[in-house]
Amino acid sequence: MSATGGIDDIVTSDDVVVLNRSVVARAAAFARVTGTALLVVAGLALAAWIWVLVRQQQAAEDSLVFVPTGDDLTVGQRVDLFVNTLAYLVYAAVTGGVGVGLRLLADYTVARTGGSLTGFQAGDRLPDPDPERDDYVPPPSPSAS
Repeated sequence: MSATGGIDDIVTSDDVVVLNRSVVARAAAFARVTGTALLVVAGLALAAWIWVLVRQQQAAEDSLVFVPTGDDLTVGQRVDLFVNTLAYLVYAAVTGGVGVGLRLLADYTVARTGGSLTGFQAGDRLPDPDPERDDYVPPPSPSAS
């Protein structure tokens, strides 16, 4: 009808369902990107923790402040140095856990709203398998039921 108050301007329950799915799909895409970014940050934090731990152990060997006798570091001293940096490892693990959680939540949301996690849609043809691959398993014959 008309654009100034006709029947086309009324929002139906089907419209609300479609709009809700659209909003949830956008939020899932944002959660996926954020989860991936957090996983990258967690990887960098893990690498930084390893770097700090190794450099601290090396600096302690070269320093007479930690070893007044000039002998090698004892196991207890090395453990003390390790424990001092353990919080960085915990931060990296928590960040990675949140990133994995966001990715799982985003994938679950996409699957629940009818989206595709693989990119295949209903009616798509599956690619032909490559019999040259080592993990190729021939499809079962139709008569084997």
